[in-house]
Amino acid sequence: MESKYNSITYETLEKAVSGDFEAMQEVIRLFKPYMTRLSIEDCRFNNELFERLVQRLIFITWKFDMHYSEK
Repeated sequence: MESKYNSITYETLEKAVSGDFEAMQEVIRLFKPYMTRLSIEDCRFNNELFERLVQRLIFITWKFDMHYSEK
């Protein structure tokens, strides 16, 4: 049975963290509906806000630590 929720595979996330363009596009595609909703102000779409959210997502993805270990 397939999940109704979109998800990202570990391999895709790992590639996005290492800078793979196609993998990063997949991460952006996954979060695009959420970022679109956040970009609506006063019933109008704010493209500048949307672009800043995309940039922030890219930055956070690149800074993500794939080798997390509990201490």
